[in-house]
Amino acid sequence: MGDPAALANTDSIHDGTEDADPPHVLNRRHFLTVKSHFRRKRHEALLVLAVEDPGRPVNLMNDTLLHVVIACNKTDLAKSIILLMPVETLAAKNLYGDTALHVAAAVGNSEVAKELFRRSEDLIGEQNLKQETPLHKAAFYGHHDMFWCLVDEGNGSPYERREDGATMLHCAIMGNEPGLALEIAERFPLLITSRNTMAVTPLQLMVTVPGLFRSQMVLGCFESILYDCKCCQPLPSTPQAPRPPPCFSIAFTTFPTNDYLNLAIVRRPNLRSRGVLFLIIGFFGFIIWFYAMRYAVYPRTRHLEKIKRTHRKALELIEFLARDPRNMEFYVLGRKQGDGGAPAAGFRERGERQDQRNAPTASTRRWNEPPLILGAQMGIPEFVSTILRVCPEAATYLDTRGRSVLQVAIEHGNREIVRTIREMTRGKNPILPSWLLSRVDKRTGRTILHFASANAPEHNQDALQMQDELRWFETVRDMVPKELVYSRNAQEMTAEEMFTESHQALLKSCKVQLMETGRMCSGLVAAVVFASSFSVPGDKDPATGNPVYFGRAAFTVFSHTYVFGLSCAATSLVLFLSLAMSPYKEQQFRRIIPIKYFFARSSFGLAMLSFLVAFTCNIYLQLYGWQKTKSKDLIPFILELTAFPFICFLVLFFYGSKFGLSFLFHSWR
Repeated sequence: MGDPAALANTDSIHDGTEDADPPHVLNRRHFLTVKSHFRRKRHEALLVLAVEDPGRPVNLMNDTLLHVVIACNKTDLAKSIILLMPVETLAAKNLYGDTALHVAAAVGNSEVAKELFRRSEDLIGEQNLKQETPLHKAAFYGHHDMFWCLVDEGNGSPYERREDGATMLHCAIMGNEPGLALEIAERFPLLITSRNTMAVTPLQLMVTVPGLFRSQMVLGCFESILYDCKCCQPLPSTPQAPRPPPCFSIAFTTFPTNDYLNLAIVRRPNLRSRGVLFLIIGFFGFIIWFYAMRYAVYPRTRHLEKIKRTHRKALELIEFLARDPRNMEFYVLGRKQGDGGAPAAGFRERGERQDQRNAPTASTRRWNEPPLILGAQMGIPEFVSTILRVCPEAATYLDTRGRSVLQVAIEHGNREIVRTIREMTRGKNPILPSWLLSRVDKRTGRTILHFASANAPEHNQDALQMQDELRWFETVRDMVPKELVYSRNAQEMTAEEMFTESHQALLKSCKVQLMETGRMCSGLVAAVVFASSFSVPGDKDPATGNPVYFGRAAFTVFSHTYVFGLSCAATSLVLFLSLAMSPYKEQQFRRIIPIKYFFARSSFGLAMLSFLVAFTCNIYLQLYGWQKTKSKDLIPFILELTAFPFICFLVLFFYGSKFGLSFLFHSWR
């Protein structure tokens, strides 16, 4: 095997960037001893171990005991160890090259950090294998107090870069901490136009962090309600004492106490009536429900409040970074228009001082594009609208292929962004130039209507995708000046001709999906109708010839819902057969086919619901029709019927599923 000392040498270990052999030697006895002392809180014994050999590795990450103590947030013990350790051992590094100050910065322990650089000021400039200083760690993990403690008291340089050229501002954005990033940008404005080794600026980097934007996060039905609730306000910037859940902050003093209830019972002997009993049961049930909602909803509400605050801070950061129009010029200066994008020839003079060594080497990188173009490509409406609001000049810049932001948004199908730009180009004195709507590509002759004629993404196709594409095409056509509606491109094709040609495959796909849906639903409806056509509950009364349950409320509901369900089933069957025999031409997807599909699905859903009610009444009459119904009989019947569906609904509702009437009204868009 090799020398353990050589294996423990972290200078030859790299964090996955190169092929290197990690250490394989572990002193298991020492590891278990340290673990036992931590579990039993034997701080004196840990202190003795730290004094005996402060640089001794504890685990396979080559962490020293000080690393482990700081990571476990044992502040007092860590400060005691630091005071007893020799100064030269404080710079001991683990497998990744992290010193104890790196670990303190990552966990946000400012007390330990102050004690460390009080004894050794050189620790603030120590770098790990990624060339990260403790400042990078604090910025990435969003520890506000820790970061400014290192900057102000530790004299840390905020202009230090990592191995990938990332500055502190880059790290704060990558760590999903826009609040700290905004403070860094306000105090160190030179970092706003800094680029990493891939020539990515902080504003461009934001489009790659989905957690910064609401539109990029998928929340379930329950979480969406909490997020949009007005009482789910963003958390304040400074920590405060715990407060009751915002959505359920009801004071218990508004309810009568148990003593009051007992006193009322003594004074009013007639409170044993059923109404008061239900009131008391309801009151205690509400208390139980309140506590259940408190412990089930409150943690998630706090989490959503934090997300909401992050989104708000992200928009404030975008406003600050894009406020100066000269920054937009900086993003596009140094490249020229071409087919695939020309390489960056250089940067602005102010950025060249720090970023010349970080210029991109590949000509096709997307980072050659301005941030506004990147936001339109990625489909982030908040990003685009915020930039256009604070810096409308950004819309006048083109990408490396000569496309405007509107053309890029249309080509990528980002419709909310298109609507935002359309609103900003309206009026007698619009904030955005009208040439965005009338621009014609000189090389291809395409208008924005030609861009809208492209086919939809294959992963986003459903049975009525053709209708959606037609509506989208008509929306863009209303935006184009009248003289350009029938403009021809370099291939002498109008936008409508391009639309028809590019959507032939989609037309066939929609036809196949509709026919398959019709066959499946038609077979199901036919099977249910014919199987249940003679299931009338009870026998006939010999005296009158009517069913024995005639006149009962359950039988009345059964008869009406069954007939209504039969009518809906027949309608659905006819409509699905009509869809199966339709010619499926392009323009028929605009009106007639979606209407048929809507009523076919609606009648199918109503038929299933009616049959379910009818079958429930049938079962009820079969079981309890011969006797007078009592509460003790109804409660088990209702629980057996609704308990499991209700549990399924609650689980899906709380864990992210979307609910609504999409089954019936999906086609009515």
